[in-house]
Amino acid sequence: MKKILLRMLLPVLALVLVTSCEKDIDSNPTFHENTTGFVLNMPANAANNVLDLLTADELTFTTSQPDYGGIPLSVNYDVEISFDDFSAEEPVYKVVTSSTSTSIKVSGKRMNDAVVTMFQDANEGVEYPSNEVKDLYVRLHANVNKLELGSCYSNVIKLQVKATYQAPSITLPEKLFIAGSDIGEAWKTWKPFAGVFGLDGNYFTVVYIADGGAFKWGTFAEQWLGYADVKTYADEAGAGISDDGGNIKFAKGGWYTLCFKAKINGEAIDYTLTVYPAALYIIGNATGGWDEASPALQLTAPADGSGIWVSPAFVGGGEMRAYVKAGTFEWWRTEFTLFEGNVFWRNLNIPDSWANDKGSDYSVVPAAGQKLYVKFGTPGVDANETGEVK
Repeated sequence: MKKILLRMLLPVLALVLVTSCEKDIDSNPTFHENTTGFVLNMPANAANNVLDLLTADELTFTTSQPDYGGIPLSVNYDVEISFDDFSAEEPVYKVVTSSTSTSIKVSGKRMNDAVVTMFQDANEGVEYPSNEVKDLYVRLHANVNKLELGSCYSNVIKLQVKATYQAPSITLPEKLFIAGSDIGEAWKTWKPFAGVFGLDGNYFTVVYIADGGAFKWGTFAEQWLGYADVKTYADEAGAGISDDGGNIKFAKGGWYTLCFKAKINGEAIDYTLTVYPAALYIIGNATGGWDEASPALQLTAPADGSGIWVSPAFVGGGEMRAYVKAGTFEWWRTEFTLFEGNVFWRNLNIPDSWANDKGSDYSVVPAAGQKLYVKFGTPGVDANETGEVK
């Protein structure tokens, strides 16, 4: 493959090669794939200083073209940053900008936002520690522009920086809704998603969708967002997701947990939809154990959307704790209880129990032998989430 790509360099090298051949055929330049001496210089005023990125005008990273055998080429340079020193086999880093110039300018605000975003990607739900001095490692990645040749890395430099989190003018939606062919009254009922507790921008719901069923969604009822409004899809359930005239269509019917993730990207919001097989569990003292996603404590799913989910029998001796298992979320982030016959999704910290931290009306204490029954709406009528223990 590299021999083929190297032939593609001939137009770039033609003038150099012809001139060299006229003088001395033995002095023709030879392309070096594995170059050395690729040096990234420390930006001015960065050595031994703490850079306040938000107030900095710009940072200029300078280098010289890697030695590809004395051949002047068009080279692409990526500026990569990391909180680690790039010594790991697969380092975690972020590309701040790319350029074909050996003098690469990055605005202070761009670098500030990249540092904050990199921290947030690695620490979901954790507030960025603004004005804290951090070590930031920078390197360049080079390759011959538009060709898979000459890939190499510069030395790594260390900067000391202060970054500041700035809230964007756009905000994450408080709620999401879904309507479709199998949600309550078809295309009329707008069912709300529950929020993943403690993780803003994450929403989930349990639905039954028949073979070939479809739906739309929105940040409010009757917004009618569709397939194209989701940036990324992850079909972890084999549902067979497709675009059906703007609707989101599932080829395979069944019970699913739909998980939306909303992420602010500048002044827009990117949405990811991950689809899991629906799975409900009980856990805690009333079951005799705290093992997460125990097969012995999984509710049995009904055959279709008109049926009822049924738990194994409780052993008694404590408060009911129940949840939907959704991907890698901890069970308590997607927990629910029953309140006045309805499913109530957890929206508060519970260090002790529903009874003590929310109120006795939200606490269910099953007797030994009783079971949990949950219903996610009545097809053609509503999408009400109800339950009882008996």
